[in-house]
Amino acid sequence: MPATLELKGLDELRTALRNLPDDLTDEADAIVQAHADEAARQIRGGYPAVSGNLQRGVTVERNTSKLTSTAVVRSRARHAHLFEHGTGPRRTGSGASRGVMPKAPSNQQMIPIAIRVRGRMVRLLIDLVRRAGFEVS
Repeated sequence: MPATLELKGLDELRTALRNLPDDLTDEADAIVQAHADEAARQIRGGYPAVSGNLQRGVTVERNTSKLTSTAVVRSRARHAHLFEHGTGPRRTGSGASRGVMPKAPSNQQMIPIAIRVRGRMVRLLIDLVRRAGFEVS
């Protein structure tokens, strides 16, 4: 069963964040960017360092403007899905067994790491808008 994450009230949170004064938007941007960097660090740390391709494939794309601060953490290595999800039994064209790639433990998989870090980020952003006098429920 795939992992799911449901967050209610994100539209209201985004609206509140757009209406923050400049000093608070700077703080919100710092929170978003720091958590993106932390997620990337943890994901890289979970990947094995056999060739380093998995670790080098983790990127953070940033987009910051007056109204928004976003960061997208991606795992761009072509074989990342093999590490994340594993494989069934593999055989060559001539029938030679190449074994099974086991699924990575959840503490090393990208999505569970991203969910945990994003949850911490959202809590800090909620605290930020509450300190600014907004009501978050």
